[in-house]
Amino acid sequence: MLVACKLALSACGTVFPEVPAADVARTERPAAAVSMCVLYQERFTRPLWNGVQATGEPWDYTIASILIRHPAGLVMVDPAFGRSIASDLGRAGPLFQLALGTARGKRPLVDVMEGAGLAPGDIAFALVTHAHWDHVGALGDLPRAKVLLSRPELEWVTPFIRFNENGVMPHHLKRAKERLFVFPLSGPPVDGFEKSFDVFGDGAIVAVPLPGHTPGSTGYLVRGEGGVTYFLIGDTTWTLKGVELPAHKTLPLDFDPEELTKTLARVHAMAEARKSELVVLPAHDAGALSKLPTCGAAR
Repeated sequence: MLVACKLALSACGTVFPEVPAADVARTERPAAAVSMCVLYQERFTRPLWNGVQATGEPWDYTIASILIRHPAGLVMVDPAFGRSIASDLGRAGPLFQLALGTARGKRPLVDVMEGAGLAPGDIAFALVTHAHWDHVGALGDLPRAKVLLSRPELEWVTPFIRFNENGVMPHHLKRAKERLFVFPLSGPPVDGFEKSFDVFGDGAIVAVPLPGHTPGSTGYLVRGEGGVTYFLIGDTTWTLKGVELPAHKTLPLDFDPEELTKTLARVHAMAEARKSELVVLPAHDAGALSKLPTCGAAR
């Protein structure tokens, strides 16, 4: 069955042609349930049009990392700001700082972890949705974490040598190069995606390809308690509104917009078809991430 999806860019009146998306029905599989929580490193309110080609309500913007408690060990998804955040932004130059601000208000992940009762050495695994600076900046601060990155993403970033190239600061990955493990998306079809990678082999966390924002962008289907599946989609869109409409980001910061159109169509169709048990979590939407508890909130 094919699901047709129009990407309506309401801010500028542009409408994409219909894009067929594959069947998005849930793949029945045994899966272990895990618990999750959020570590916010920056959070403030911005106009919605800053993040998606739409108007309306404000955008509860964030840069955050997600902690998953798996029997194999603690897993950190997209370790964001490292201890080097101030120097990273300083070296990136004034235009970069004009767009993203200075280090003020941005908290290194390890500082937020400390407030939640976690130590850097507690993290056994780090999963990366994509290699942009604000998703891997703290890899070097997690000394024991085995870092998992999709093969297409590593192949994309390997030639980069400039400090800030295509949103990637190569030194972030180099700080963890001895702990870097590349996975192929060569597993069986899952939930309409032609390929997958089961991180622990138990169905709890399954990686699927979400190309477009970067060539190797990866989503993670995480089986939560009560039969709910959380879909961590990285920067496929910055806001949940981008999935619901669906619509692209306001700024042209995607590697392959045409490929991203197909990816967005698939995620939108998936969210519509499975509203009762699928929770889509864009990386920079604090309103969506609030469906998860804040790490250490009960301490």
